Amino acid sequence: MWEVAYAMRPQRGHFDRGERALWRAGVYQETVRSLEFLADGTVVIVYEIGGTERALEECLTAAPEKIVDAAVSQRSEPLVAQLRFYSDETFERLLSVHQSFGVSVDFPIQYVDHEPATVELVETGSQEALRNRIATTRELADVHVQHVRQHEPATRRQFRELTDRQREVLVAAVECGYYRNPREATHAEITAELGCSASVVGQHLRRIEQRLVSATVPGRLDDGAMRDANG
Repeated sequence: MWEVAYAMRPQRGHFDRGERALWRAGVYQETVRSLEFLADGTVVIVYEIGGTERALEECLTAAPEKIVDAAVSQRSEPLVAQLRFYSDETFERLLSVHQSFGVSVDFPIQYVDHEPATVELVETGSQEALRNRIATTRELADVHVQHVRQHEPATRRQFRELTDRQREVLVAAVECGYYRNPREATHAEITAELGCSASVVGQHLRRIEQRLVSATVPGRLDDGAMRDANG
């Protein structure tokens, strides 16, 4: 498997004409957390949004022919909005490319500029699939390839990004049986392998677990913090 990272800017300067209404109101997409196509032709996208909740809701309620439904977080910074809407022609064609060629997109997708809209994304697939995907995308958008390389699985990359000491502690904990079920080792038993105190081992493991869990579990909308932006 290979991966390609690139920046994409639609030739019209926006992915969907609705973006320009948001920009005029001081509302900007920051990331795309997830994207799903529905059988009725609508698309569901979870965005992180820069701007005020009031301005966003005013934009959404002003386009009832486009927005099917929307939910906006009440207790998050930045705002998180789940939008289900009908896309216009440019966005629809780009989304069609998104579904083609057997290529996977790594989320989140980052917006790096607005007016014109520009996103940076990473995709994985075979060399041929990626080459065809980029060629087709270039018919609709300006594309600047940032790198092409063999894909490294996320779990391996996350382990490599730990500090040397964190990797040493984690390997010792695994080898001692700390993560088996039932647990076969304590912090004190791990210290015998590392020559440090149990409190230091515990501190390292908590930091490691926090980092790995944060990287593994995607950000998602908190149902308890959401409300219907159209109601």
